[in-house]
Amino acid sequence: MEYKDIEKVNSEIKPMDIKGKSYSPVSERILAFRKLNPNGRILTEIIDKTENDVTMKATILDNDLKELATGYASETKKGLVNSISMLENCETSAIGRALGFCGFGIDNGIASGQDMEKLEQFKLKNKKEEIYTNMFISYEEAIKIVKLCINDLCRKQGIVVSDLSTIINKELWSTLEELNLQQLRRLEGELVQINNTKHKWHEELYNKNSKIKNVVPENQEVIYKSSSYLFGKEALKQAGEDELLKSKIIDSYIELGTDLTKVIE
Repeated sequence: MEYKDIEKVNSEIKPMDIKGKSYSPVSERILAFRKLNPNGRILTEIIDKTENDVTMKATILDNDLKELATGYASETKKGLVNSISMLENCETSAIGRALGFCGFGIDNGIASGQDMEKLEQFKLKNKKEEIYTNMFISYEEAIKIVKLCINDLCRKQGIVVSDLSTIINKELWSTLEELNLQQLRRLEGELVQINNTKHKWHEELYNKNSKIKNVVPENQEVIYKSSSYLFGKEALKQAGEDELLKSKIIDSYIELGTDLTKVIE
């Protein structure tokens, strides 16, 4: 097995795109390895395992059973996938790294597509959204809050969600589920104006849901708990008994156009 052989099978790998970069899935690295080493072996062993974490080693042997490389990986029992398949997921990662050290699918580094996906999920899970100076909620919670607000607006404006999804796909080349926090908040700002007869989406979206009878009348202000209002309320909650801090938070949000002293049902 020469470098030119590895180079050839690498050119046939079908990469996966993550954040605009191409990474080789472990399955493609295995396929590339098998093309050159149909009688080779991929050995895995558990180095350490507890109820909540596992460390594994993968060893790659060529057709002559000569050791080419080893790779290690660790996983913890967190998240949907690892709560069910921690061991299997760890084994896949170890194999991917070992094959990477052999030279299979490493145009963008040793990390496989699966590794990069896990990294992006970790970053997202630990990302924070600042709701006031040095006050934060998780990015996932912020996304959840804005989506709840959007659902509320859909009900108040009589919007069919599938129609909204069609518009999002047409204008942003994306889906409602894939929108980031900034995009969702901009969408919320658009939806609160849908009942305005001059809005660009009025004819397509406003009062189209036949299951909703009581929608906000045309050109009337829509009263609802906005994401800004809910973020502010959370900031007040985090302020605890500090009345001076609460006052500063209220003033700050008023400057942004949100009155936290207003009771919205």
